[in-house]
Amino acid sequence: MTTVLENKIETTGAGESLNTLELEGSLLLELLEGVSSHAGRDKSLPTLNAVEVEGGGGLFIARATDRYRLIEGQARSLEGSLDKALISLEDIKRIIALLKAHKAHRIGLNRLGNALTVSALGDSLTVTLLEGTFPPTAHLFEAGEGETSAIEGVAFNPAYFTDYAKIAGKGAAIKVYFTGNGKPMRIRITSETIVWRALLMPMRYTD
Repeated sequence: MTTVLENKIETTGAGESLNTLELEGSLLLELLEGVSSHAGRDKSLPTLNAVEVEGGGGLFIARATDRYRLIEGQARSLEGSLDKALISLEDIKRIIALLKAHKAHRIGLNRLGNALTVSALGDSLTVTLLEGTFPPTAHLFEAGEGETSAIEGVAFNPAYFTDYAKIAGKGAAIKVYFTGNGKPMRIRITSETIVWRALLMPMRYTD
């Protein structure tokens, strides 16, 4: 199901759009650590070597893909809204480092033009947002929610499940749904704080 976000946009005197949103530090840290594990590592593909975020209607959403995997996480925000923003993976790592010192604090996200400032208890970090458009994903998630299918076998990169295990947490189960030969597998990650949606493409394999 596609989430529709209603963004409230304030305007500064200079005519720039200003977006502000607040949420718990521990929640934002968990969300960004999980999503960033799926971002592409190739810096020559900047829209994939990044995380897309947006917020509104009481939700903060982050998503990333490396073309083989796709993940989206939704967390409850405290207040405010934020237009879609594309943040480089390098800057996401800087934000994560800041959040680790403020897990128990309220985090503010403030966007002015192409600048996003993350702040907590006097600490702040400002990053420059990327230009370009993150690949559309809604149709992929919708297709992945289709009927499951019985298949004889499937091949996948086992290293990817290390990331799923880290996101789910120690001792938590991960459920895999198969929707057909050659189609993405739907990965169900259970969490009490974040609603996760994830897809994993199968590998070609010859016996």
